[in-house]
Parts: sequence; structure tokens; C-alpha cells
Amino acid sequence: MPQEPALVCTYGPSGSGKTTDTGYSFPRGLFVAARGALNSIKSLCGYDPQTVEAQTIDDATEALETLAKRKHNFDSVIVDDFSFLAEQQFSLYDKRFNGFTLWGKLRDSALRFRNAARYSNCHVILNCWEQPPKMKQDGTRVRGGPMLSGRLPEQIPAMCDLVLRCGHEPMRKPWPGVYRCAYSTDFVMKDRFNIASVLDPAPMNLAEILRAAGFEVARHPDLDWQEDTVQSVAQALLDGGDLTSTVNTAYSGLLEHGISPAAARWTLRDAMDRSVIRRALDARNTTFLS
Repeated sequence: MPQEPALVCTYGPSGSGKTTDTGYSFPRGLFVAARGALNSIKSLCGYDPQTVEAQTIDDATEALETLAKRKHNFDSVIVDDFSFLAEQQFSLYDKRFNGFTLWGKLRDSALRFRNAARYSNCHVILNCWEQPPKMKQDGTRVRGGPMLSGRLPEQIPAMCDLVLRCGHEPMRKPWPGVYRCAYSTDFVMKDRFNIASVLDPAPMNLAEILRAAGFEVARHPDLDWQEDTVQSVAQALLDGGDLTSTVNTAYSGLLEHGISPAAARWTLRDAMDRSVIRRALDARNTTFLS
């Protein structure tokens, strides 16, 4: 198992599913967010996440530093939306500094955040907006990536273990969201765990990606049965079970046992994604050249 918790950055347009995925993936996480940013978690995942409000990167850093100083039951901290916090941080500094001092202060805030994340003793996930590739006036091409000011679009990913770009695969049912992670001269992506990059595109399921990398990611305290069911259904699919009939039968069985439709969908989402991830990793491990 990896020794240190993961530092992850995801980026994509509004509505791409980043927030909802972190809700599904980290039900025992602490969400650092602006007010109203997490409504999709309650409506789709079926629970109210633990939250602390933040307006700037420094606010998020203070939340991490406070967490590191005390015992806590969180397995992760999710900063949503990090682009908004960076924008507010820049606006704050822009009123007080200029030139190289301004950019230096912004970089210092990012470094302080990175250090706090590394010592928080839990996974830290940054959800960001996306900015496209662009060309500077001197002809230098800048890769697309998380929407951040100055050099942060490259500096923040450099701090992370996993950098994923949100995508959409219409043929992937019933959840079309995916994470892209491949070498690209156009967009910043990264995978120190060699999981998402093998799958590209990977299911939009951070918890299952991290579990495949050897991390423990806790289930919701009210869904302690969920892991056994996920594993059972995933194994049935890996053993050649028909996708539609296998998941429909499992869904009906969960409802008959009094499981809510939201929790049942959540369970089958993880099972389907786990089977996809394991099938791809098994293929990698059994083939040297293809």
C-alpha cells in the first residue's frame, strides 16, 4: 500500500461531474467549499457532507492545518472549487501588491497549501475549472489545465500525485463521465500510480481508482454492507456475467432488502467501475507488447 495519502487535482468545465464524484468517492471526507457548492452531493448521493466554508486558498490551508493538529475521522479533504479560491486569493493580493511581489505571494500561498496538504494525514482532492491551451505573445505555447492564475496551472499539478481531466463519453451508460489521463502536449495530466493512465479514459470514480492503487478509501458509515456487494457484483461481471442482467438483478435485490434507490445506484456504480478498472489492469499485467 502507498505510504503517503494522495494529493489529487481534477479539472473540467462546470457540470462535468467533479463534485458529485467526490461526494460518491469520499463520504467520510471534509469538504472545503463556498456556500451552495455541494448541492449535487445531497441530491444525488443522498447525504449531507461534512463541510467547512472557505473563500481563499489561505482559508483552505488553515482548515488543513487545523485538521493536522487534532485527531479526526476524515479520510480525505476535498477542496471544491479550488479555482474559485485561487481567484479570490489573487483578488485579495491584487489590492495589496503588484508585479513580481504579487505573483510571489500567490506562489507562497500555493506552497503553504501544498505543505499543509502533505501533513494533513489524509487524501486531499482539488477540484478546478478548466482553461484551454493558449499562446503567449512571445509565441510560447501554454498547456491547458486547471484554471488558475500566473504559473499555478503548472505549479499546482507539479505538486500532485494524480492530475485528471474530466471528459464525457456518451456511449458509456448510465454514467458518461470519465477522467482522461495520458501524455499530452495540449493539457496537463499526470499519474504517479500508473492506474488512470493505463485506463485512459478511466471511469469518473476517484475512490475506485485510489483503491486500485492500493489505498484504503472508507465507505459511508451507514453503508457498511456496500463493499461486499460491490465486490460480489464486480466479480460476477469479471467472470463474464451479462452487464444488463447482472446489474438489474443486483439493483432489484437491493431494493427488496430496503436499500434506497440512491444507495443502490451508488453501489452498482462502484461495482461496474471496479470491473472496468480491474479488467484493464489485468490486461496490462498479462501483456508485454500489444
